This record gives sequence, structure tokens and C-alpha cells, in this order.
Amino acid sequence: MTLGDTRQLWRSSLLALTVAAGLAAGTTGAAADGLPSVGASWHSWSGLYGGINVGSLDAGWDDGITVGVQIGKNWQAGKIVYGLEGDLSFTGTDYIDWMGTVRGRLGYLLAPSLLVYGTAGFGHVNFEGGSETDLVLGVGVETKLTQATTVRLEYLSFDDTEIDVVRLAVNWKLNW
Repeated sequence: MTLGDTRQLWRSSLLALTVAAGLAAGTTGAAADGLPSVGASWHSWSGLYGGINVGSLDAGWDDGITVGVQIGKNWQAGKIVYGLEGDLSFTGTDYIDWMGTVRGRLGYLLAPSLLVYGTAGFGHVNFEGGSETDLVLGVGVETKLTQATTVRLEYLSFDDTEIDVVRLAVNWKLNW
């Protein structure tokens, strides 16, 4: 088993563990408490959001920074938060011009304003002289600063291109 195979196995295992723990805990909580109304509550994660991100990109052969934007929509059922997100990032690397992803997110609320989540979907990387579409897996933690503002730390891994991204993002709820 190579170092790359070990890293991929570790990432996949971490994502599976995060999603499984979220589903198991959320099912237990929903069954015990019922599904609360999440209309205009300060703690509601439901709704459309948009934001900006900055991070570090490691492609093994090309490292640098990323700066981008994201837009998404969340839904909430008890302590389970799920949604869809798309993003576009430009890089400060020599060979990667930009990249974007479209991903699903599934998370669990550890507290009303603290979300841990796993994410999976597709990414597109535009290299100098070409491009590639790839499977993207990741994990993250996100917290509410106000009713309309969240901040998060996220790790994404592009499978075939072996690109790893760690980024910090700020989101603003667009329909509060």
C-alpha cells in the first residue's frame, strides 16, 4: 500500500465515520424529541446562503493559496443539517488556474450553533493547458457567529488529481 493509498483510505474512513455518527445521533435525537419547527429560530440552519473563502492548496507538484466564493442551501430536520453547495475558487499556483465544486453536505449539530459535516460531490479543475473533472470528498466544522453569519473550516480532497484544500469560509444567510 502506497502513502497515497493510505491517505485516501484515511480520508474516506473519516468521512464515513462523520456521516455515520451524524445519522445515528440525529435519528436518536429526532425520535426522542420529535422534529422541532425551524422557521425563524436563531438556531435554524435552513435557508439560502453565500460567502467567501480563502485557503491553502496542496497538489504535491503545485502548492499555493485559493480564494473563492460559494453559494448553497441548507435544510434542517432536528439535529441533522443537509444541503447542496457550489463554489468557484481561483488559485495562486503555477499550473492550476481555477477550480469549482458541486457537493452535497450532511451534518450533525453538536450544539445549536456548532455543525460538523461531511461533503461529497464533483469538482472541476482547470490546469494550464487542460482540465479534469474529479470526485471530491471532505469534512468540516461550522459555527454561527450571528443569526445570519457563519464561519467554517473545511478540508476537501480531489480524488484522481490528488489535490487537497484546507480553507476558511464566511457565509451570510440570504433569506433570514
